[in-house]
Amino acid sequence: MVKDEEVYPIGTIVRLKKTGQFAIIKQRSFLRDEKSFLNYLGQIEGRGEGLYAIFHEDVELEVLPQSS
Repeated sequence: MVKDEEVYPIGTIVRLKKTGQFAIIKQRSFLRDEKSFLNYLGQIEGRGEGLYAIFHEDVELEVLPQSS
């Protein structure tokens, strides 16, 4: 179950655990019936301008180095 405070805001950069690719979150949605379920729609590096389903449990927050 994903807690509200664990949800990444729109515009967050994440890294896909399987491939190591970066993605930027553009939309998010919840499904709350018997289970809580969270997925995002986002742009994934190297895949063009389309939006792709990104599941919360398949990504980790990417902390980019700050520019000087």
